[in-house]
Formats: sequence, C-alpha cells, structure tokens
Amino acid sequence: MSNSSDSISFSFEPETGNRFHAIAPVLIGLLAPVLVLMLIDSRALGSASVLLHVYLGAIFVIATGAYIVSVFDPGEVTRVDFRAKERVIEVERTGLVAKKTAVIPFTDVATLRIETRYDDDGYRRDVPLIVLTTREVVELPDSTTEAEVGAMRRLIGRA
Repeated sequence: MSNSSDSISFSFEPETGNRFHAIAPVLIGLLAPVLVLMLIDSRALGSASVLLHVYLGAIFVIATGAYIVSVFDPGEVTRVDFRAKERVIEVERTGLVAKKTAVIPFTDVATLRIETRYDDDGYRRDVPLIVLTTREVVELPDSTTEAEVGAMRRLIGRA
C-alpha cells in the first residue's frame, strides 16, 4: 500500500506467479509461415510479395486471437488506486495479453466487503469484493486483508 496526499494505491502480486507470456506464441506464429513456405516451395521465399501477404495474414490471425483472449480473460486485479481528489477508483487488471484499467467513480460503488465462499470440498475462502451499484462485482486478490478493505471503505466514505 502506497500513500500520498491525493491518492492511495494498493498493489498486488499476481497469485499465479508464472503467467503465460504472449511473446513466445507470437514469435512462433510469425516464424511458422516461413517454415511452411520453406518446406513447400523454397523459391516462394524469394518473392517479397508472397512473403508479405503471408506475414500480413499471420499478423491478422495473431492479433484477432490476442483480442479474443483479452476479451474473455480480463486477468487478475494487480492494482487498485483510490484517488480522493477526483473521487475515482482505478482498477488495473493484468491478463494474458493485455493490461486494462477501469475507472470507477466513488458514487458507483455500492459496497466493499469480504465474502465467505466454500469450495466443493467445504474449504472456506474469504474473497474481498468491490460491488458496484450495477451489481457488477470486482473480485480483489485473496491476499487483500481486512485492514486494507477497511482503509478502502474509509477512503470512499463507507466506513
């Protein structure tokens, strides 16, 4: 937790420490057309227009895949920044191929709470939540303590 006069920031380490990095599949995806052309017809590699079209097609497929992954897997919350001066909360999510920041006004926050959930085996898990007035839920990492949730409540005036 870092503190300044106008804002307080809560940073969290991702719980899955070894997040899959997108650079390896991108490089393999860009190398694959060259390898395929080399196996099928090595003379085609001498023509720049064929190679250009193949690379543009590969980049299109990779970019479309990255967009679809970023839509369906928004990632984990890695930073929550409370800005008292602007009266907003910035929630940063880090996903597989994208980092997304959502700005939530204090007036849109219905409650900040810790909810108790049980898994199929009956093990208890406390989940810190930011619940919005639209009933959308932003799940904070499990490492968020009750003291931090209490500080967040005081910042938005819900203590």
